[in-house]
Amino acid sequence: MDFEGRARIHSHLDIAPLIDIVFLLLVFFMLTSTFLVPQAIELKLPESSSSDAADTTSITVSLDQAGQLALNGERIALGQLRMAIEPLLKQDTESAITLKSDAHAEVQLLLKVMDELRAAGGSNIALATTQK
Repeated sequence: MDFEGRARIHSHLDIAPLIDIVFLLLVFFMLTSTFLVPQAIELKLPESSSSDAADTTSITVSLDQAGQLALNGERIALGQLRMAIEPLLKQDTESAITLKSDAHAEVQLLLKVMDELRAAGGSNIALATTQK
């Protein structure tokens, strides 16, 4: 049986709108993503009305509220701090160490960290604060 009156219907899928949607999603995610590497420890620095703005140093030690330490953004234990910071201080003996401590961190732990920094040979220790 041959039906001459019926023509075959050729259906095709138009993918142009799909490509447009995928491109818009790509642009959206590129614009909303951040390319900055966050610090390893989230800190709320103490406030000070007499603080001075200073340049950032090459050696930064961070102490959070839970007592976790980070040296230049990498987590480290308190017992390993002295051995990790001694080679950095040998490269530049006048190098300043910036100590970023959370406003709610224990003072005793902060003093232990400062003692370790001094024992490693760090004599120029600056405590980071935010201005009121």
